[in-house]
Parts: sequence; C-alpha cells; structure tokens
Amino acid sequence: MIRSRLAPALFMIILGIPGALSAQVHFSEVTGSEEMEKMRQEASARQLLLFVDVYADWCAPCKVMDEQVYTDPEVATYMNDQFISIRLDGESEYGKQYASDHELQGYPSMFIFSPDGELISRIIGYTEADKLLVSLKNTIDNYSVVQQYQPKYESGRLKGRQFAHYIIATRKMGNQEQAEKLASEYMQKMKDKKLSGHDIRVIAFYLTTDDPRWPLFSKNTERLREELGDDYMLAIEKTYNNTLVKAVEEGNIGLISSLSNELPPMVRGDETSSWDLRTLPYLQYYYYTGQIEELMRYVDDRFDADKKDDHRWLYGAAAQIIDMDQQYQTVALMEKAAEWFAACIALEEHFDYYFYLGMTCFFLEKEKESKTAFKNAESLVTNKEQQELIDQVLGFANSQ
Repeated sequence: MIRSRLAPALFMIILGIPGALSAQVHFSEVTGSEEMEKMRQEASARQLLLFVDVYADWCAPCKVMDEQVYTDPEVATYMNDQFISIRLDGESEYGKQYASDHELQGYPSMFIFSPDGELISRIIGYTEADKLLVSLKNTIDNYSVVQQYQPKYESGRLKGRQFAHYIIATRKMGNQEQAEKLASEYMQKMKDKKLSGHDIRVIAFYLTTDDPRWPLFSKNTERLREELGDDYMLAIEKTYNNTLVKAVEEGNIGLISSLSNELPPMVRGDETSSWDLRTLPYLQYYYYTGQIEELMRYVDDRFDADKKDDHRWLYGAAAQIIDMDQQYQTVALMEKAAEWFAACIALEEHFDYYFYLGMTCFFLEKEKESKTAFKNAESLVTNKEQQELIDQVLGFANSQ
C-alpha cells in the first residue's frame, strides 16, 4: 500500500507551524444561507468586497493558512480594512451546496465577491502571505478599472486599446474565466500580420505552442520582456500549462515535443526554478495520461544514454515525479523512484538524495528503510534548515 496521508502530513512538516501571532484576520463563521445573506448585505451596505474562505477540517494546507497566513500582520491589517471576511466548512451540509454552486476545485478555496454580490475572483490552494497580499491588492486595484470599462463593453462600444485594458484588468483582478472569454473575443478580431503592444499584453496568457499566432508572438523575446515586464515569466508559465493541458486532453505527444523545443530558449537560467524545461513536459505528460510504464521507461532510457552518469538529472526527475499529486501514483512507480534515488546515492552521497529516499520509503510504508535514509541524510546536514527538517520528519516518523 501507499501511505495516502503522507502528502498533507509532510506539507505541514516542511512548512512548519509556529504559534499564532497577535494579528488575525477577523473572520465570521457561516453555517447556513441566512447567515451568508446577512454578510452579503453587510458588504453591500459598507461597500466592501466579500472574502469567503472555504476549508475542510482534514485539510492540512487550510490549517497552515489559518496559523501562518491569516495571522500575518500585513495580511490581517489589509483584509480587515478592505474586506468582510467569512469562512465556511466545505464538508458541512451548507458547505457542500455552496461548493457545488461555486464549482469548488479544491481546498482551501477563496472566493471574492463585489459589494453587489458578483463573483470577481477566486484563489485556489495554499497561498503564502506575500502572494495572497499581492493577489488581494490586484483584485481591488483592477476592480475599479473593470467597473469603469464594463458599461462600454456591454453596449458594444469598447474596442482596441481600451478593450485590451479591460481584459488585462479582468485577468489581474482574478476573474480568469471571464478574462479568457474576453481574450478569445479579442483574438478573433486581431489582424494576423503584426502584433501591437496591447495585443501582446492580452494574448500572452492564452496561447499554446501550436497556435497560429505563436511564431509571430515568440520570434522576439526581448520585445516580449519589454512589453510584459514582470509578467513575462507568468506568460511563459501560462503557455506551458495551456500546452500541457491540451496535449494531455488530446493525447498529443507532438505538442509535448513542441513545448520541449520552443520554451527553453525563451527562458534564461536565472528566470526559472524549473529543473529541466526540456524533460519536465515529458514526465508530466506520461504521468497525467496514466502512462506509468512509459514514464519509467523514459527516465531509465534518458539516464542510461547519459555517459556522464548525471545523478543530478536523475534526482531531479525522480523528485519531480514524487512531488506530483497522488492521482496516478502506484506502488511500482514509488518503488522505481526509490531505485532512482538509490542509484543517485551510489554515485554521490547527498542530503537531498537520502531525504527523498526516506520520503519515498515512508510512502511505501517501509518504516525501517525510511528511518535509515533519514538518519543518513542527517549525517550529511550542512545547515540549520536541513537539521530542523530532519528533526521534524524523524519525530513524525517515530510517532507513527
């Protein structure tokens, strides 16, 4: 068996959970529709946005949000000034209905509504304090821009640069579904021979590498960096994700080949933390299409073909696979990952190799092997952070 509860448990271990701080977002707990309506009326009366945090009692990232993010002084001050904040249990009777009505995609999920009750943004999954603050500020700042342009759009009078500004503000506000719909409308009206600056700032987030506009868009990366500024890497990530999703849905390995060839030249080494942009698309494609045998064969063949015994590459591949969600994890894949980490160790002993071997053995409920690997990792500790991590995982493993 694979230990299914390891992921949330290690999530909490790796992040750590310090004691609560004095600052705190002022949440009201909602358990029914009448209470929800009362909070909506308060938001309307005070002309504030309504922030709804949907959690589950078993959700480890939700607990980390409660103890680390909503207690952050900057987050707490900003949210208490700018929002009416409520929370509800997505597993309760009312919560299940609310989750269904709002197409909940996971825990935690955060929904933001205008004072008039319109859903204008959603944030899915654990979000660090600084990133949450940026997201909330973007929502508020761009909400006013959307309000300015919306009447003109609804009357059919919004065109060109103003239409582009409206789409960009909608995206930055966090209403991704509406922004994608607007961008599709915008792209249908575009001319194919050249791209203006505002064309680039709109379409950059909705392309795939097989889009007819891609060659024109991607031919001048310096211009893209200039037009997109800090959003350049976000646009690259969106292209990656859009293309990967399309490839998985269509079962199109050719798109993965395109992705592997097209994006790496557009990214400088200091612009991404991704381990290997040429390899990662194949790992994720095989994994998310459920082709586990092909995935293992790909990694083995790639490593066997490397005459330099690149254990850093093999470790990166194995770690990426272990870090993916558990949807397609199998005992065979976990055991293969353990073999890969062991092969890395045979070539060079390293803290990371032993640590991931320990995690993988823990997944497989191989308690003795797991503790041995963690102990070996401890012998290679080089900094305080590694020691704290080992202390936590060993403490957790010993308590099981």
